[in-house]
Amino acid sequence: MALFAAVLALNVVAEDKEKKPKAETPHSKMVASLKLTDEQKPQFRALQKEQGKFTAAQKKRSADEKQAAGKVFYKERQAKLKKLFTAEQMKIWNQYQAKRRAERQKKGN
Repeated sequence: MALFAAVLALNVVAEDKEKKPKAETPHSKMVASLKLTDEQKPQFRALQKEQGKFTAAQKKRSADEKQAAGKVFYKERQAKLKKLFTAEQMKIWNQYQAKRRAERQKKGN
């Protein structure tokens, strides 16, 4: 009986964890506004994962190396996004990126 109660308690805890929605961020709102198709979603996730790996690698580079690697990476990324997104999605993406860029410049980064 005690074992059953413990298993039941674990299931309730697991369900609670599943039901908690993640906090919406400006990025998650923008991604939702892209209205990606089921076909686009895994491709976009792959690009985001690629970006994460690149960003981690950038931390180990000198300033000059970062700049050189960044130019190549972001040029290729932009081409991949253009291929993946519709014209409307690309417009939403570019507006978000411009806003983020302005925020970073305002902060002085």
